[in-house]
Amino acid sequence: MPENVKLSKEAVHYFVGREEELHLMRKHAEGDWDWTWLHIFGQGGIGKTSLLTQFRLNSQFTCFYIDGNKGVQNKEDFLHQLDHQIWGEDERPFETLETDQYIQRLLSLSTNFPKIILLIDGFEKMRLVEEWLMNWLGDILPFIPIITAGRHPLTWKWRLPEWASLIYSFKLSSLTPSQVSLYALKRGILPRDQQLLLSRFSGGIPLAMALTAEVLVRGSRTDVLDRSEQNRLISVLMDEITRTLPEQFQLVLEASSVYWRFNEDRLAALVDISTSEFRELTQLPFVKQLEDGWVHHDAVRAWIHKDLISRKPHSYEKMRRKALHQIRMEEQLSPNLEAKLRMDKMFLHEHPIVRNTCCLGNLEDVEIRECLESNLPAVELLYLDYLNSTVSVHSGDRHLADLIRPIWELEPSSFFTIWRNDRMIAFYAMVPLVEKIVDVLGKEPLLQPFFGSWSPVPNTYLLALVGVDPDLEEQTRSSITDLLINHFSAAEWILDFTCQKEWFPVFELLGFERAAWADAITALGTEYRAYTLDLRTEDFLTKLDRRLSGHLTQSTFPQTDPETGMKDLKKILKGYHSLPSNQLLCELYRQLFPHRLDFDGLIENVGRQIQKDLLQSIEVISKEENGESILGQVLKYTYIHRIKPQELVARRLNISLASYYRYLQKALTRLFDYLVQNDHSTQG
Repeated sequence: MPENVKLSKEAVHYFVGREEELHLMRKHAEGDWDWTWLHIFGQGGIGKTSLLTQFRLNSQFTCFYIDGNKGVQNKEDFLHQLDHQIWGEDERPFETLETDQYIQRLLSLSTNFPKIILLIDGFEKMRLVEEWLMNWLGDILPFIPIITAGRHPLTWKWRLPEWASLIYSFKLSSLTPSQVSLYALKRGILPRDQQLLLSRFSGGIPLAMALTAEVLVRGSRTDVLDRSEQNRLISVLMDEITRTLPEQFQLVLEASSVYWRFNEDRLAALVDISTSEFRELTQLPFVKQLEDGWVHHDAVRAWIHKDLISRKPHSYEKMRRKALHQIRMEEQLSPNLEAKLRMDKMFLHEHPIVRNTCCLGNLEDVEIRECLESNLPAVELLYLDYLNSTVSVHSGDRHLADLIRPIWELEPSSFFTIWRNDRMIAFYAMVPLVEKIVDVLGKEPLLQPFFGSWSPVPNTYLLALVGVDPDLEEQTRSSITDLLINHFSAAEWILDFTCQKEWFPVFELLGFERAAWADAITALGTEYRAYTLDLRTEDFLTKLDRRLSGHLTQSTFPQTDPETGMKDLKKILKGYHSLPSNQLLCELYRQLFPHRLDFDGLIENVGRQIQKDLLQSIEVISKEENGESILGQVLKYTYIHRIKPQELVARRLNISLASYYRYLQKALTRLFDYLVQNDHSTQG
């Protein structure tokens, strides 16, 4: 008879969420819809096996279970797992059985046990027996429902019409923050700081939740994971999510984690990638396609990111710089995309706090609406729930909630509500500090330090009222950040007033100035800090772009000033033949393109390496098939062969002298861009 489910009482007790999924599985087993095969897929560690186990433990169905993770090399491996489930210890009639006998036995049992269901876990491990399995399942499906679980959506012949009409598939998502909190409580993790840490680090992925909880239960600090523990957890998680991927695919995966949103062009700026490899990447279960690119699950991207930075910090830094250059090139090609690309640039900030705080989530299908009076109760509830879920505050603290209605009555257009599926999930307010508003705000005790010292500035706004559904906070953070930045254009001066500690360092890194003179503490002890943003002489996007490069000197990131870089490259090309003995030119090349060379300290070797690098790069440009091969020839004749005067080069290329100068400038630009975007190792 069916295999006993061996699962510890603790594991059963700790299971949380998945009510909708379990309901769907029961509905399928009952035959209450037209589908006969239910396929559940999702990344490693997302909880597929736990879900199947929970279903087996808490259902009235007779479940026959096949585990592909035990290794299925042939049909005998598959059928052997059924042996002791469909026959008792002494019932097996023959030493060797044919496939048909297993089918007959299952069909026979289905008449005595009408609620029979076949469960197959680790379905991606069935590749070696798929041809056989297709025939075997074909004989069973009309009579016995099937549930399978695997890392990927069904592919190959399973997508043919005769199978697709039988199969319903759904992707298993991560658990919500409230479900993670429930899990934490079941594990005895009571401090709110630890619950937030568990939710943020795990991203609601059950395997990560279990591993992280073990660390916290053993007595780790309340607000951070020890670096060695974090690295150990990430190593385990990375092994799990990449277990089925080719080893050489690791570099592609790492490069994709450097971007907030990636596409094939962006990855090609970092690594050598084929279209087939890109398509394989986008099929991974933790990759999601958006309207204008692909993204990773936030937690998975963070793990890949931290793993890469930990193992190869210099390689990461090279990729980050080249990625930022790629985004800037996209801006130059399409200036109208500047606002659209701001979050992509923010994710390339050198400080991880900015990346990890501002760029979480990629929730789609959100809608911005005006705030109606009927929305105000929901707005106040979102505000208080948001603070109570993200800040360790006293439950009786009302913060600035009592200002919501008075401000709305004076300036309803300062409130913006965010909706999804006709449900309000967030709001924010950009409150103009005009006289009638100041009269109201000045009576608020928390804001009295500010108004006591503030010198009025035209077009000043207060940013202090924000509320988000706690279960969607991380999914919506990047969207809300982007919307807020969009409204910065109307302001000349902004005061941000917040009690959310994780944002304290972020504001300063983004260009806000600390305004300690406006800090305050609530009656119940919650600390509020003030930050100001002066936009009178520089808009926010310009300020952000400057700060992205603020700590990168020309020696580490010259592409922040392409014009200067082009002049320096031209100087190097003019001295091409002196490079083996010219230390100044070699150092200049190292400053321009540090990612391209491995220096051993000997100037002669360095100079020759640079010569080789330049010549190979020019050869690559000469072989381009987009009509640009003449650019490589112009560079070769001018700088490598040193043909003079320029009229001779023009004559050899059969072009006018004016055309020669145009091609020369274009060739220098092409060579500079190529050297910036490509490692020497990618030239092949």
